[in-house]
Amino acid sequence: MKDKLGENLKITWKSFLLEQVNSRRGMEWKAWDDPRFTSRDIPPHEAAMSILAEQGEDAFNRFHIAVFRAHHQQKRDIANPLELMQLAREVDVDPTVLAEDLRTRKYRAAVGADHQEADEHDIFGVPTILFDGYQPTFIKLDAGAWEGPDDVELFHALYNIAAPRPYVMEIKKPASATVAAASEARRRVDEGRG
Repeated sequence: MKDKLGENLKITWKSFLLEQVNSRRGMEWKAWDDPRFTSRDIPPHEAAMSILAEQGEDAFNRFHIAVFRAHHQQKRDIANPLELMQLAREVDVDPTVLAEDLRTRKYRAAVGADHQEADEHDIFGVPTILFDGYQPTFIKLDAGAWEGPDDVELFHALYNIAAPRPYVMEIKKPASATVAAASEARRRVDEGRG
């Protein structure tokens, strides 16, 4: 989207941990504060924060989209620090500082702070877009390649529905459950669990 809209769009990415929001450990438990918890969510968020802080926005943008594609399209293990460093190399990002930041968990608390900020907006899932500080809008898309010629029009349509109309609480298609089940079946086949 940023490539297509350029300076007309400012994006601030924030971490949100599905492990935290879906946990049954109680409201007091925080994934980022539990040294015994082996997280699948936190490492890629820590890596993205490290690259943004240490190597800049261009490196972050290359790495960030590579992590999304590695997870959703290539089914790679983005919780593995070695995989994250390999992804960094693949998009011409220096993995040296990243390796140290992941080892020391330098950005773990910052990941937690982002998640807590999302709680203040009642965010419950990803992806959620907070248009210009307006009401957060959760978007559920079918699995697969949705980037393409329609993505800018889709973005503008979502903005025009959600941002200026706080009274629009939810939009669902009747076929949502059927589409979701088919999408899950495709994901399972892709993962070899058919």
